[in-house]
Amino acid sequence: MSVCVKSMVMIMSRKLNVVILFLLGILLLGYACGERVDSHEFTVSGKLNNVTDSYFIAAQELADTLIVDTIRINDKGEFSFKGKIDTMAVMSLYFNQNTKYAYILVDKGWNVTVKGDVLYADLVDVKGGDINDDITAFKQANKELLKTRADILYKEKEKKGSSASLMSASPEDVGGLKNIEFELANIATQYVKDNPTKISSVIVINTFFKNESFIPRLDQSLLLLRGEAEYFPLTSMLKQYSRKVKRSTVGATAPYFKLKDEEGKNVTLYDYKGKYLLLSFSSTTCEYCEAEVPEMIEVYDSIRSKYKEKDVEFLTVLIDGEQRAMRKTQRDSIKWTILPEEGSWSSPIFDDYNIHLIPAHILISPENKIIERYVSLYSLPAKLETLKAKDKEEDKNLIK
Repeated sequence: MSVCVKSMVMIMSRKLNVVILFLLGILLLGYACGERVDSHEFTVSGKLNNVTDSYFIAAQELADTLIVDTIRINDKGEFSFKGKIDTMAVMSLYFNQNTKYAYILVDKGWNVTVKGDVLYADLVDVKGGDINDDITAFKQANKELLKTRADILYKEKEKKGSSASLMSASPEDVGGLKNIEFELANIATQYVKDNPTKISSVIVINTFFKNESFIPRLDQSLLLLRGEAEYFPLTSMLKQYSRKVKRSTVGATAPYFKLKDEEGKNVTLYDYKGKYLLLSFSSTTCEYCEAEVPEMIEVYDSIRSKYKEKDVEFLTVLIDGEQRAMRKTQRDSIKWTILPEEGSWSSPIFDDYNIHLIPAHILISPENKIIERYVSLYSLPAKLETLKAKDKEEDKNLIK
C-alpha cells in the first residue's frame, strides 16, 4: 500500500508541476504580449494655465489620415491621455477655440509632459523624448524674443479679435514685429545649419518658416537637412506646402475658380480678365470682417467713380453663411458679387489661394496675375492709381 501511495503521490506531483509550468507559460506569454502592446503606447499629461474651455483638441496626421481627439482638461488645467502609435509623429494641440496651439512629438514608450501658459504657446515646456527636450531648450534660449512677439499679437487680438496678425498690427508694432521675426529667422537658420540631422530642426523650420513670406528661407533650410531629418514625414509635408504657396504667390497666375453666386449663376476667374480684380475672402462669423464692410463699400464707391471705364471689380468669397446669415442691411449695401461658399475653411478656393486668416484681399491684374496678397484697403486706391499710370505709360510706348 505504501508503495502504491508513494507512486500515486509522485505521479500527482509530476502532473501538478506540468500544470504549474503550463500556467506559468500562459502568464509569461500574456505578459510578453502585453509588453508588445504597451510598447506602442505613449502618454501625454500636464498642467496648463489660461485654458478657457473644459477640453482641447489633439490632432495627429498619419499619411493621408487626420486623427482628431477631444481631450478633457479640469479647472486646474490638468489633463492626461494615452494613445498607441507605430512610428514617431507630430501632434498639434489646439486650445481656446483653436486660437492657440502647440506642437509636441509622440513615439512608442514616450511619457510626454506639457506645462506652461497657453497665452504663450510658443513657450510651453514639453519634456519626454530627446526631440521634445531639444525643442524646449531652443525655446528657452530665445524666451524673451518669443514672449515679446506673443505680447504684441495678444495686444492686437484684444483690440481687433482673433484675426489679429502682423497685417493688422499698429504701425508702431509692425517694425518691432518685423525685427523680431527677422532675428528669430536668423537664429532658426543657424540652428538648422548646426543640427542638420536632428528632427528638432524640422520642427524649428515648421515653427518659424511655414509662412508664405518666408518661402525662400523655408526652401533653403529644407535643403540643409540630412539623415533622418531629411526623410521625416513633416519634411515632405513642408516641401508640399512650399509648392502650394508658390501656386498663389505674388507674380504667379491666379488659380482658376468656378463658383456660383447668390442666384446660382456660374462665376469664373476668366470673367474678370482685362480688369483689375480685388478678390476678397470673408466669413459671416468673423466680427472683424463684418466691421470692415463699411470701409470696403467706401473704397469700392471711390474707385468705381474714379475709373469710369469700370475696369476695376470687387469679388467676395463668403463662408459660414449656413451658420449665420449676413445682415440684410449690410448685404443690400454691397454692390459687387458675392460667392457663398460651403465648407468653411476647408473650401477648395481657400486652399488654392492659401488663405489662413480673414479678411483677406488679393489684388489680381488684368492678365490674371497676382499683384499683391493681403492688400490693405486704405492703400488700394493709391496702388491702383500707380498701376493705372504705369499702364498708360506702357500704352504710350507701344504707340511710339
